[in-house]
Amino acid sequence: MALKHLNLSVPDVAETKAFFETYFGFQCLEVKGDNIIAILKDEDDFILSISNFHKDQTVQYPADFHLGFVQETPEQVMAIYQNLKANGIDVGKEPHTYGGRGTMSFYVTAPGNFLIEVLCIS
Repeated sequence: MALKHLNLSVPDVAETKAFFETYFGFQCLEVKGDNIIAILKDEDDFILSISNFHKDQTVQYPADFHLGFVQETPEQVMAIYQNLKANGIDVGKEPHTYGGRGTMSFYVTAPGNFLIEVLCIS
């Protein structure tokens, strides 16, 4: 069994869709309504839906909620960090290594105000 689908509720579907397409390689399969929901797919066939069914509702994720994009090498983590930073995205602290397994990671706040962790586990 594998987790292959997630829906994120966000205030601006178009902005969040563009973020995932630009920086994380997702391809948009469909947008329904006036940016009510966008269906995206990544290279591993993970389906991410981004929605805003209730335009008057403010979404607030818990402080420690985050998505993780696991990379194969520290160089890939660094490349994503530098691409985000070069395009004016606030990426906070540089990637760092921690833990006994040698995990290297950084966090970025995505449009929709939730965290994304980009990491490599050595």
